[in-house]
Amino acid sequence: MSVRRSLAWTYLAQVFGFVVTFGSTVMIARIVSPRDFGVFAMATAVATIINVFMQFGLAKYVMREKEMTQDVLRSVFTVNVMMTAVYVIAILIGSVAAGRLFQSPEVGRFLLVFAIFPLFAMMEFVPEALCTREMRFGAIASLSVVRAIVLAVSTLAFAYNGYAYMSFAWAQVLAWAVTSVSFNILVWRPDVWRLQFKGVKSILHFGAQMIGISGVGQLSTRAGEMALGSMLGLTPLGLYTRAAGLPSSLYSTVYAAGSNVIFSRLSRELRETGALHVTYLRFMRMILGLLWPMLLGLAVVAQPVIHILYGAKWHAAATPLSLLAIAWAVTLGIGMTSELFVLRHQTARQVKFESIKAAAGFVMFAAGALISLPAAAAAKLAEAVLAFLLYRKPMASLIGGPAGDLRGVYIEGLWLSLAATLPSLALMSWSGWSALTPLPMLIASIGLGGVLWAGLLWQRQHPIALEVARLLQRTRRA
Repeated sequence: MSVRRSLAWTYLAQVFGFVVTFGSTVMIARIVSPRDFGVFAMATAVATIINVFMQFGLAKYVMREKEMTQDVLRSVFTVNVMMTAVYVIAILIGSVAAGRLFQSPEVGRFLLVFAIFPLFAMMEFVPEALCTREMRFGAIASLSVVRAIVLAVSTLAFAYNGYAYMSFAWAQVLAWAVTSVSFNILVWRPDVWRLQFKGVKSILHFGAQMIGISGVGQLSTRAGEMALGSMLGLTPLGLYTRAAGLPSSLYSTVYAAGSNVIFSRLSRELRETGALHVTYLRFMRMILGLLWPMLLGLAVVAQPVIHILYGAKWHAAATPLSLLAIAWAVTLGIGMTSELFVLRHQTARQVKFESIKAAAGFVMFAAGALISLPAAAAAKLAEAVLAFLLYRKPMASLIGGPAGDLRGVYIEGLWLSLAATLPSLALMSWSGWSALTPLPMLIASIGLGGVLWAGLLWQRQHPIALEVARLLQRTRRA
């Protein structure tokens, strides 16, 4: 499948999934309490901290290898089974410890059910990884839509029937069960369901480095959330996770899905030509041109957005939302860091950067949590700035190509963001940043910003404008 088709399938699925997930989250937030979200966030933090030591990046290993033989797949499957078994046992132990540690038996009950879903994920891993390697993103996208629908509908059904925070746990198990069966029907490979320890050592070595890259950052984030919940309580933690959920949903919908497709493309280009800067820069132009205006615009209109979506009981999440949206925008400036370091075989080098960022980020976040919820969110922004400063120069050498090209992408993204957010900025300033800013005026300001943004895209012949024009031409011909 071509890159354009892969991206089209992936983004269609992500947009649909975002609408379904976001819509269900808004409805669930009106059924359950902020404390229920706090219990969910605390339990997820505990599970993620355990999972940090299981982040072996096996899917990236499957994609990176030049040849994918039956023996390699069996070895990867073996490592996956081992890690899953350890993960499930650790969650069960954590369910007992967490309930006592936080004086909240709800967290322990949540984890008991949550321990079921990794068993389904274990059986889904090989077929999904093979689909990604072969760029069968149509199938992956379709099943991601199925997962989003099952997760949203089942969570709503459980919540409506009074399951409260347990709704999230049971819905997760059900969604992964459905997609695990579906992936195995799509890619039936029972021949690799055999434990084989040949080659496991190299996989474990790769996995240990991936723990240092992705795991350390997650450990810092989740440990910070646990500290926030312990210091300020489960209700403020619920408010924080709702604030964090909006920009992270935008990030995963637009960036994370596209980066998965582009990673496959970059891997192939590097193997065939030894260069990747052209594709990388084009991807970054499109991502920053689209996501920076959205994230910075969200930061501007956070007050009325929280009020409209969740109601008055969630107003305290507005300021953290503004700060976290800006933090995600800064993080996007160093997009695809782990992918670049993996492709260039410099994962050990990235571990050092991630360790510095994670340690400093946790200290700043914990200090912020001692003060207030907005201070904790401001600490995440400071962590994002630190990461940008750490990675900016090393990434320039990994990308290759003419010096200054990436700086030009940043400048272009900032101009597009200014055009898109200027009307909303003027409106919010005029209304005193009120959560009760009239909805028609809010829609009008966002619409005007969209017109200015689109005009600037066209004037610069931006890749987004060119892709839209290309799509329109094909539609007219059809």
